[in-house]
Amino acid sequence: MDISPELASGAVKAFLASQYDKKTETEQKQLAKALESNDLVLINTLNEKLAVAQDKYQLDNWMDAAANKMAKQISFGTHISKGIHSSSKGDNINFEPGTVLPSSIVGHQSISNHKIDASGNAAALPLFSFFDFDVNNDKKIMDYIIEDNGSFKHCLSKDKVLSEHYFQIFRELLVGEISEPCSSEYNKQVLWPIDETVDSYVCIVPLYPSALTNRVYETIQQIKYSEEVKLAKKNRFASTAEKTPYVTLSNIASVTIGGSNPQGVSRHMSKQGGRNYLLPSMPPIIERDYAYHLSKFASSIFSTGMEYNVREALDSIFKSVKNSRNIVDIRDARKRAIDEMLYRVFAAAENIRTTLPAGWSKEYDLDRCEKLWLDPKRADMKGEEDFKAEREGDDSWHGQIMHRFARWLNTLLQAEFKAIARDFGDAEHLEWEREIEDMKKRYERAGKGVFL
Repeated sequence: MDISPELASGAVKAFLASQYDKKTETEQKQLAKALESNDLVLINTLNEKLAVAQDKYQLDNWMDAAANKMAKQISFGTHISKGIHSSSKGDNINFEPGTVLPSSIVGHQSISNHKIDASGNAAALPLFSFFDFDVNNDKKIMDYIIEDNGSFKHCLSKDKVLSEHYFQIFRELLVGEISEPCSSEYNKQVLWPIDETVDSYVCIVPLYPSALTNRVYETIQQIKYSEEVKLAKKNRFASTAEKTPYVTLSNIASVTIGGSNPQGVSRHMSKQGGRNYLLPSMPPIIERDYAYHLSKFASSIFSTGMEYNVREALDSIFKSVKNSRNIVDIRDARKRAIDEMLYRVFAAAENIRTTLPAGWSKEYDLDRCEKLWLDPKRADMKGEEDFKAEREGDDSWHGQIMHRFARWLNTLLQAEFKAIARDFGDAEHLEWEREIEDMKKRYERAGKGVFL
């Protein structure tokens, strides 16, 4: 995007004015107070200091220092040498990839508009601030210089030739084309063979991917600490505030680079306080869906553990109860939530029935009807003829399980809604029994009897 010479010149002047105000903020405040008290001596002293600063931030003076001093003391790049070791004096690289990574891999190529980093003498960092100054549409001065923008080429000095000279120095510094790469004894080296010949290899010098790690850092900071996330977290516990979802990141570690002086590593590292986030790099933990572990001391599968196992569905039931409108949508939502709860209960039961060894229920304090349900292979064991006869006789124990489920759900509702606990009586109990009976029949029609 091209811009007018006036806008380019205005951006440069605005930067110099901002630097002057930043560096002389204290003196300007002192001068205002001195003028109020008519302290002539202090006024003269402060005006002399401000005049020196004004001269320093005049266009030609500042650009001369930037191009002929600062530019020799600072190096730019997307990949920096000091990220590997803060004492390294190796080259930084401004990497512009020409290939696209596979969709399953994330790397430098995955990011557009890389934020170029800088390392070197702290006295030269104002040059980085100049390059990083916003112009318009989220574009910075460095973007226009890299693009070889003509308007910026002629606004760095009143002398056209000198302005072009400064521009060329800045552009070469930002583009980072290196004719003779320089490494350091503090850098690491990897000898990578390129064929079977003993001496045929390439020496790889890894550099720190500062542009990538900075994007990761800023993204995680936004997810964890943005004002929207802070408000959402605060509203979790406010009964009258609107609840909004937010992302929680777990298993995030960090490594600090640069010790007590991260500015000695790079500009990005200084702004990050040396912190770099590490994402998990480990094999995934694969668990069975609805994994539920029955306590050996539980008297029923309908316990605190099962309450946790069905927590999402239970929350949906609570929400439908809180909604006092007796309309079809609310009733349907409650029906779906109860179906989801029963599905999870039956999935947990099926996991117990199929994974635990025959006869496991002998060592558990479960009610008899639940042993008949959850330990079907026990009926085939020697000496368990009574268990088999009871299980394959009438299905009265099915009804007992349905009754226990209904009583459990009613108890949960009464605990959640203490003010209306008495409202959950026989009618609701019978409704929950009908729900589990209906779910049982649906399983049987599908050839998946839950009590068989």
